[in-house]
Amino acid sequence: MPFNLPQTFELKLPEIQEFAQNAIGFSPNSDLPRITDVQREQDAQAFREQLNAAANLKDSIQVANKYVEAGIAATKLGKTLIQYHVGLQDIRTEKVNYQKATVRTEIAITELNELQLRLGYQNSLVPHLEQEYHGKLLEAQSKADLANRKAMAHQHETAMKYPTLDVQAQIAA
Repeated sequence: MPFNLPQTFELKLPEIQEFAQNAIGFSPNSDLPRITDVQREQDAQAFREQLNAAANLKDSIQVANKYVEAGIAATKLGKTLIQYHVGLQDIRTEKVNYQKATVRTEIAITELNELQLRLGYQNSLVPHLEQEYHGKLLEAQSKADLANRKAMAHQHETAMKYPTLDVQAQIAA
């Protein structure tokens, strides 16, 4: 908003020293400027108009300053709103990250529970498997004992039938 400020001011003032010396006296001084009442009213009107113009210019400058202040305040508010929006986005992002972490934790807990159930099931099988393997071990030992007895019986029979072979087996042993 450009301002049309006057570049120069013209003042028509007499020299003060000379004016003061000439003004003193009891008779009208012809050296002093003379102004009629009409001219005085016209000059007063002109001066009032110039004062009004200056006051308007001052008011215009105040309005311009208020617009600048409002612009600055709006800019600050805009920056604050942007920061607020960025903060909200950060909060939303962190909330999503929290939800992801929560879901991952729940999945891990579910997997852990599944593994614990499997372990519990397998641990519950251990006594049965031990019993089964113990039974199989006893059965194998029985079969081994039976086979050993049969072998001893067969060896005994063979030794009875062929006594010379028994001496050779003892020599080889």
